[in-house]
Amino acid sequence: MSNPGDPQRSQQDRGYYGAGWSQPAPPQPGSSRSAVPSQPGGPYAAGPYAPPRPPRQPADPRKAWAPGASVTNTAGALIAVVSLVLVEFVSGMIGLIGTSLVVHPFSTYGTGDSLVSGFVTGVFLAPFPFYAGAFLALAFLTPIARRSPLPTVLLRAVLAGAAGTIALALVGVFTGSVGAIRSGGARLVIDVFTTPLQNGVPFTVMLLATSTAAWLWLGRPRGGRRAPGAPGTPGTVRPADAVPPATVQPPAPQHGVPQQPPVPPYGGQQPPTNPWGGPAPR
Repeated sequence: MSNPGDPQRSQQDRGYYGAGWSQPAPPQPGSSRSAVPSQPGGPYAAGPYAPPRPPRQPADPRKAWAPGASVTNTAGALIAVVSLVLVEFVSGMIGLIGTSLVVHPFSTYGTGDSLVSGFVTGVFLAPFPFYAGAFLALAFLTPIARRSPLPTVLLRAVLAGAAGTIALALVGVFTGSVGAIRSGGARLVIDVFTTPLQNGVPFTVMLLATSTAAWLWLGRPRGGRRAPGAPGTPGTVRPADAVPPATVQPPAPQHGVPQQPPVPPYGGQQPPTNPWGGPAPR
């Protein structure tokens, strides 16, 4: 039977924190537990401490390559590529209207294609690898950033055009291999080298113009005109609330010259000459 006055017994009854219940002691510096909270299943982690990752450094706006994805980069790529497609569409539509005055749009000619099918193939299907390659390059590798200077944006547009030309050449490897079986090896050279360069060079030149337009669109200041009387507009500066008192003392009064009352400061009121009134009548 234990002694109620035993100090060890009383210490055990009180617990580690002396609150009347038993609680585990904190881990010692040499223990295997780590003092880093882990998952909700336990108060401490059993594994080693993992330091947090350092913050990602922003890309240099003057470099040609700036890998990364963001909403602004995707918007700039969409503006540049969609503008290029619109230019090709308008140009092809003008040619289609002019040719349809002589040949029926749906009549076949030459290789058995009609004017409409040739228009769809020449504007959308054939250059689609260039559109896709240029868009991916502008969205993830060479973005049209608003903080980049114009020469850097033009260089990135050239690199995106080169990526689109390479995409045309990769597609030409498959189409040229199939055509080489029927027409010989010359078809492979045409589909891999001459046709991609023939289409890629003018597309890259147009991409320079559309990338410049996208850069101007993304970099222009946002917000409309301020309403009259809004803070920051001309004529809204508040006047000073008070004029500081004069630091130069008035000259001493001279004998024989009537003294004039002092001039009150601007915006103030002059105190009465005799605030208590005249002498009481007798």
